[in-house]
Amino acid sequence: MSDSASIDDEELEILLEKFFFKKNTELMSYSDSFESRMRDRFITYVKEIREAGTSEENNQILRNTKIIVKKKSRRAMDLVNVQAFLDRIELRSTDAEARTAVIKILKEEKNFKQVNENPEDGLITVKLPKMDLEKRFELADFIESKFKNYQKNVMMVKNQSMQQIRAGLQNEFIFGPDAAKASKEIEKIIDHYIKTAKLIFFVKHKDILRNQFKLTEEDDIILARKMSTVAHILD
Repeated sequence: MSDSASIDDEELEILLEKFFFKKNTELMSYSDSFESRMRDRFITYVKEIREAGTSEENNQILRNTKIIVKKKSRRAMDLVNVQAFLDRIELRSTDAEARTAVIKILKEEKNFKQVNENPEDGLITVKLPKMDLEKRFELADFIESKFKNYQKNVMMVKNQSMQQIRAGLQNEFIFGPDAAKASKEIEKIIDHYIKTAKLIFFVKHKDILRNQFKLTEEDDIILARKMSTVAHILD
């Protein structure tokens, strides 16, 4: 299941680094600028997909909560990291006393019934009620809208870049062969990011719909064979 915004932007960029467009030769300035903009939008898209379906309430479950650790009152969020998933909440802390105090709060104040601790990993897992099929389809539709919006965003940036190339031709800042090369590079960049974004969409969709997940287009079925290469992005 995909988690919440449990990693910051820098960590997310490091996670996605291997999925950025790799250039075999130096790109034309127009296509290099385009790739930079596509990279930023790809990072934003992945962040939105990772966050989709997680509850902000669950992310903030320990907000303003105080616990006693070593006979001192401490903010729970200072000692415990919270990650909200579709089916569970994970709370991590290296402090055993903090975990014990948090487990008590989860059971007695938050009324969670299924709270389990793995001391070796410093992990507390709270199992959440199952999402019914209707809510799963609603979430799946929301994820699909995110992917479609990303596609529209890519095309909008492409149109802007092509306008810049045409203006460069008219003003003789760039000549025909270089303009053609930049255009081809832009198409390659688009193909790379759209396919990678679609794979991530497939993984999230399948995660939500489970056995209701189906692909009908042959190209999608072939592309989906590579889902395992991006699945960890949503872990």
